[in-house]
Amino acid sequence: MKKFLKLLTSISLTFSLVLLILGNSYASDNLVNDAMLNSSQVKITVTNNETGETTVLNPIETKNNMKVNSIRSNNESLTVGYDVFVPIEDPNSTGITPFDTAGGSKTSGGVTAKLYVDYDVSGNNEQVRLNRVYGSWTPSSSLYYLTNREVGAHSGFLTGKSMKKNPTSDTFSYTTGWGFNDRFWGDASPRAWSSAIARVHGMTATHTISVEFTYS
Repeated sequence: MKKFLKLLTSISLTFSLVLLILGNSYASDNLVNDAMLNSSQVKITVTNNETGETTVLNPIETKNNMKVNSIRSNNESLTVGYDVFVPIEDPNSTGITPFDTAGGSKTSGGVTAKLYVDYDVSGNNEQVRLNRVYGSWTPSSSLYYLTNREVGAHSGFLTGKSMKKNPTSDTFSYTTGWGFNDRFWGDASPRAWSSAIARVHGMTATHTISVEFTYS
């Protein structure tokens, strides 16, 4: 138990950033840059709910372990999302699983959290509209399961609209029906977030997986 808790407290994360823009599209290599991997753009944390200790992933430090794709479309609708894999050791295994040479964990099991938004930006780049928030949590096996799921988003902290949902399953999709509002940057940027408590059958220890990012 102690070794298992120690592993989860110091958990190693990898994630992939996927930038998609809907419609007739063509590949582009210049849409994703270091700014989109900056901690001000995306924050991924795992909290040990027993000790209260939170582990924060630094996206820039793990950039070389990510798969980054980008597609440009002829229309104004954009989809931005992050995939986060959280490896969790089988409690029946012995010892702490070492890291491989690429910096990732050799642990085979865990949970993948996905969070995406679909939004539009006005022609003059001064307004934004959030259309849809969707994603999932996918345990790698029946050993793991999720509870206390929460999803939220807003289209701007100052004048935008906001939503908060509690999905009843591991897959979610919410259409907002919102209109355009003024576009802001920095701390007031439009934002989306999700969280869920990861549990292992037969164990009392739990960890909260959180993903948060700005999308405009």
